Amino acid sequence: MKTKKIFLIFSSVMLIIVTCGYFIIKDFTTTGFGKLDTKFGVMTKIEKYFNPVSLKGKSINEIRVELNKNTTRWSSKPIPFPNIKNMNINTDTNKVPVRIYTPENGNSNSFPIIIYSHGGSFISGNIDVYDNVCRKLSKNTKAIVVSVNYRLAPENPFPDGLNDVYNVLQWVNKNAKSINGDSSNICVAGDSAGGNLSAAVSQMARDKAGPHITSVVLIYPSTNIYKLKTKSWSNFGMNYNYTKENSQKFLSLYVPKLEDRKNKYASPLLSNNFKNLPDTLIITSEFDPLRDEGEAYGKKLSLDGVDVVYTNYKGVTHGFITMDKITNKADEALIEISVYLKNKFNKKQV
Repeated sequence: MKTKKIFLIFSSVMLIIVTCGYFIIKDFTTTGFGKLDTKFGVMTKIEKYFNPVSLKGKSINEIRVELNKNTTRWSSKPIPFPNIKNMNINTDTNKVPVRIYTPENGNSNSFPIIIYSHGGSFISGNIDVYDNVCRKLSKNTKAIVVSVNYRLAPENPFPDGLNDVYNVLQWVNKNAKSINGDSSNICVAGDSAGGNLSAAVSQMARDKAGPHITSVVLIYPSTNIYKLKTKSWSNFGMNYNYTKENSQKFLSLYVPKLEDRKNKYASPLLSNNFKNLPDTLIITSEFDPLRDEGEAYGKKLSLDGVDVVYTNYKGVTHGFITMDKITNKADEALIEISVYLKNKFNKKQV
């Protein structure tokens, strides 16, 4: 009798715990716009509650530390990668630090090349923060990845960082053989602010009759920094990890004058010409303020005859590409990118 009573009490307690857990998880993952991935939603909400990111009253260096830490908070340890080299690329005005990842592939001395520009709202991020992303890209695509440590605002506002990426593209095109690369097989890629720079560089290369770009990969790119007025900015610009308030602050450091943000190299979506741009893969995330402008950029490319693949990853927010500890979507997206690029590189080689 006593054992039965204990069992009933235990069962009741467990039922209460399971029920509470169910409703807590449901609350953490259910939004007015859809459902977050379960583990992703729970972990990000818990982190936001117990360790909120606050940038008020902090210096630019303190903000960078906080943003960089937040970017890698849910990142796994870097995968083993045998051939990594740091170097500086000399330009007419400065030296641009890059990190070069060369894959293992027998005796090949003519690898395709990916020029990668990291995210960070134009004021943060670096090649260390995106090290694992670049390792995976190089390994999965069997391509060289040149990760660019471009200059950041506010010390170096627009177009300094953009010029760094374009200058690296020019250097890679001229010196591909020195890094065992193929100058006729170059992709430019980037996420968030780096997606903005990659889109702008592809337009700049076309406009200036610069190096040929085989393809472009844009991961939740910022394509219109003039006005943040899309539906996705309205829906997701407050309660997620990429807020409208912070973004406006960072953009004012990158391009201080509002009118200057209409420049097509600052806001690639505002260009009036999308013809003859490279084939492009655009990846967005469902709960991301930048989702709609990424999709809009793809539509404008398509209307002008550019081959575009567009994928919106459900259940995740901005920045998910570095969050492989809490969502499989991070590696799924990198695999999609790698398959896409291998197909483009192979077509170019045929």
